[in-house]
Amino acid sequence: MIAEQKQSLRAEARGLLAALSAVHKQAAGREILAILERWTPWLEARTVCAFSALPSEPDLLTPWPQDKKIILPRVAGDELCLHFVDSPAGLVAGSFGIFEPSASLPLAEERADLILVPGLAFDESGGRLGRGRGYYDRLLAGFHGLRVGVCFEELVFERIPAEEHDVTMDFLATPGGIISCGTQNTL
Repeated sequence: MIAEQKQSLRAEARGLLAALSAVHKQAAGREILAILERWTPWLEARTVCAFSALPSEPDLLTPWPQDKKIILPRVAGDELCLHFVDSPAGLVAGSFGIFEPSASLPLAEERADLILVPGLAFDESGGRLGRGRGYYDRLLAGFHGLRVGVCFEELVFERIPAEEHDVTMDFLATPGGIISCGTQNTL
């Protein structure tokens, strides 16, 4: 039942994403980054686990974040391996058309001051709708750090159905601002 609801919401989210122009998506990414750069947890963070954006996701790595140790995921089979990355020069074309760290870069632990998490959609309670392969659910299950879902305002739904393995976000970052999800890690 929940799996069917999620599939229906994924179709709705993909339709909403398709209706957003590339210009809108680029501007939204810049707005989210500007908001993050003024947010106390970002300012205090020394290590940030981020993501390389798909064309349908907000890009938070252009320009490359300064004064932060950046960790990025690399697909390795059914898991995400984390690597420290100093600059975009350390990225290579990887799985699913995503730029990811070269396997030769130093490995990172599943720990950062905060982790920026992509998703197709989120709800204000911290529910996340991923793409359905479970990569981030597996990573987040053992990750230590403040969880920040990143999305366009159009992709904040009223409710995302949750399964036992789903990990909720502590905050959402949208072009409209930071939304506290009311979880135990709330600052």
